[in-house]
Amino acid sequence: MSNIFLIGCTHFGHENMYKFLNKDGTRVRHEFADAKEGDEAMVERWNKTVQKGDKVYVLGDVAFHKTHLATVGRLNGSKILVKGNHDNLQLAEYAKYFRDVRAYHRLDDLVLSHVPVHPQSLWREKKNSYWINIHAHLHSGAVMNSLDNSLPDYRYFSVCVERINYTPISLEEIRVRTGVQKVEETK
Repeated sequence: MSNIFLIGCTHFGHENMYKFLNKDGTRVRHEFADAKEGDEAMVERWNKTVQKGDKVYVLGDVAFHKTHLATVGRLNGSKILVKGNHDNLQLAEYAKYFRDVRAYHRLDDLVLSHVPVHPQSLWREKKNSYWINIHAHLHSGAVMNSLDNSLPDYRYFSVCVERINYTPISLEEIRVRTGVQKVEETK
């Protein structure tokens, strides 16, 4: 049985990602000097974590330019891209490295997207419960609770590389952190 992993916003080859600042003035990607160092660290961490037969959902913004998309070819696992706002290449370019390309994906009580889904779209009236949205896009921020803006909203979980130590995170770990125990994959 293969494992399932998630990651988002690798931005392979995107030099400016290493210059962007948080609200407090620190660099968003302060762990690395530049894109070359960051890309190599992500490749190394990915391949130590993900085996050849594992499945990885990449929740958007994989590479900023076509030349850097080839980095995906160095990564273990069967990869599915959930397109992000910076994934603007032709589908044929992504098809070289990804088993499938999607706008979003659903895993039982989880909705996978690049940008966080609007909270009203997460309500499941028939089950009187909420979906959990696994997303990327918010590199250093979090979706906050509308009733108490000092707390994160429990319906959201970010897999931006900055939030998960630049390493794909297993679906099992996300289940533990979100409290969603039953996850069945849809096609």
